[in-house]
Amino acid sequence: MKEQFYYQATHCLCCSLSLEVALQRYYEFIKQHLPIDGIFLNIYRPEHGDIQFLSHVNEHQAVALEKQVKISPEMESVLQQNDRPIIRIINDIEHDQVTHFVAPQAIPEIASVILLRMVSSNTHLGVVGFYSKTPGQFKPIHADLIEPHKDTLSLITAFNLRGRNLLKANQVLSQENDNLKRGVFSADGVVGSEGGLKKVMVQVDAIAGLNTSVLMQGETGCGKEVIANAIHAKSNRAGKPFIKVNCGAIPETLIDSELFGYEKGAFTGAENRKAGYFEQANGGTIFLDEIGELPLSAQVRLLRVLQNSTITRVGGFESVDLDIRVIAATHRNLQAMVHEKTFREDLWYRLAVFPIDIPALRQRRSDIPLLVQHFIETLAAKFNLEKLPRVMPEQLSVLNNYAWPGNVRELINVLERAIIQNPSGPLSFDLLTAAAKEEVPTQSGQTIIVDPSHASDKLVPLDTMISKYINHAMRITGGKLYGPGGAAELLDVNPNTLKSKMKKLGLC
Repeated sequence: MKEQFYYQATHCLCCSLSLEVALQRYYEFIKQHLPIDGIFLNIYRPEHGDIQFLSHVNEHQAVALEKQVKISPEMESVLQQNDRPIIRIINDIEHDQVTHFVAPQAIPEIASVILLRMVSSNTHLGVVGFYSKTPGQFKPIHADLIEPHKDTLSLITAFNLRGRNLLKANQVLSQENDNLKRGVFSADGVVGSEGGLKKVMVQVDAIAGLNTSVLMQGETGCGKEVIANAIHAKSNRAGKPFIKVNCGAIPETLIDSELFGYEKGAFTGAENRKAGYFEQANGGTIFLDEIGELPLSAQVRLLRVLQNSTITRVGGFESVDLDIRVIAATHRNLQAMVHEKTFREDLWYRLAVFPIDIPALRQRRSDIPLLVQHFIETLAAKFNLEKLPRVMPEQLSVLNNYAWPGNVRELINVLERAIIQNPSGPLSFDLLTAAAKEEVPTQSGQTIIVDPSHASDKLVPLDTMISKYINHAMRITGGKLYGPGGAAELLDVNPNTLKSKMKKLGLC
């Protein structure tokens, strides 16, 4: 019950980069469970000796506030006490000196309140107030429900301050923004670890402490390298090398020398001994990305290395013992490749001791607001922007409704393009609504627009439409034809029948 409540509340808070929109959604959800009439949010500004109200939401409105309330030195000393409770129920505000003085100046009708402190590294940032116009409304069960939301509320507050350019004048809050962001995005930096990637992170926690090989499967751009980093960071090899190898980027003639190294004089140009990727990773973790791109000849040599835990450099005779953790990843269906004899079955069994399926971005849309926030801040730092560009709710809906065939990598590119086009914001993603449409020539030579996901009154040859629709399905599945989530399953077609149809249409 509590986990579902937390998930839904977090989803509301992350629905928009606008603090007021996010708080409005959050209030509409929370009021079904708490006897509240509104929510306010304020920050303590020790350099100004005041409390600044940022936002207020009730059943009638959600507004940004610029109300500053000067407080006495005695009140400041109270706020700076580190032993103050994170959450407090005040069923009569007259019983609390600071609240009784400050709150009515922004919310005159307030009578009782739950105050949730935003704190990081023992620094008091401010409070979120859940208030009622009636005294004596709140019970401990109400406080227990909302206390887990403090980090998320702190995060969206910090983002809002950054957007208002207030953090520039407040060094403490700027540092806290970074700390809070790391806290909500988890210690290993995985955005969505408490959302769409929660099941994946459970598997990561289960396998990280072992030396078992891991095979990660998922579409291109879905974040396999991020999960591999998380496994390494949580393992007992965390302080040792983490070597990433893109197997698809190594020319076949150089695979041995790149993976296993070479001795001096092994070939022309080998003027010194060179350690290969496996030797560089000794004691740590090697991440073999795009393992499905390795040719069969290289698969045989890789299998031998995994079985014997030794390598021999090109041009050498001495064996080098290895102590490494192997994590492999692919966007291809290795089981189908085994069936087609393009991937060795014995290597498959050696690698797939613990398979982890990484969901596509469209399968974890609840993470999109968090990802957008994270990458906008990263890109703003990259472009040295003084103010974070805003994303309006309707534009966030465009992002939420897009199919994301390129997954998180495509999202980063889309955000970067939008920021380049309009650094000051608001950001626009209207081009995504037309991204699925393609130009197709008819037999008469006329060019028309075909959208594979919608019917049209302009007809094209049937094979052309089938070809486009199959291509559309393959993009959505990241090229996966067989198995769960593959194109054959989505199209409700026998995989072999679909494969034959693709060959007939020249698609493979």
